[in-house]
Amino acid sequence: MEEVFAGFISGYIMALIFSGLAALMIVNARSRLPYLAKAIAPKISAVALAVPVSLIAFLLWTAIGMFLGLLYRYTLEEAPGGGLGSPNLLYTVLVISFAGLTLTAVVAAFRRLPWQVAVMGLSFIALFGWVLPRLAQAAE
Repeated sequence: MEEVFAGFISGYIMALIFSGLAALMIVNARSRLPYLAKAIAPKISAVALAVPVSLIAFLLWTAIGMFLGLLYRYTLEEAPGGGLGSPNLLYTVLVISFAGLTLTAVVAAFRRLPWQVAVMGLSFIALFGWVLPRLAQAAE
């Protein structure tokens, strides 16, 4: 179960990063997107918007982290062996591949990669690809 708890911790840290960056992106996009201008108060700051965003983010990212902890546990049993600085090569390659495909989809959809999304993608890779396995390994 240490893998699931490591996933929860990694997800919690990801939620902290995501909350601030997502709130900043929403506030910046409010002037360009009419439906956001109607949904969000015109004078709200990114800090005030981060509170409701974080409520959803903490639930979502910790659940994702726990799922990835279970995936890590499975890959340890089925394909043991480290690589790329991780205790399990297969798991880390899966995390990097998923993040790469997601970032590619963002670029294809928006024809650019906002710096906030790039930071979230790199944080995802670092937290779930390397921190989660190391935390689980340290808990053993």
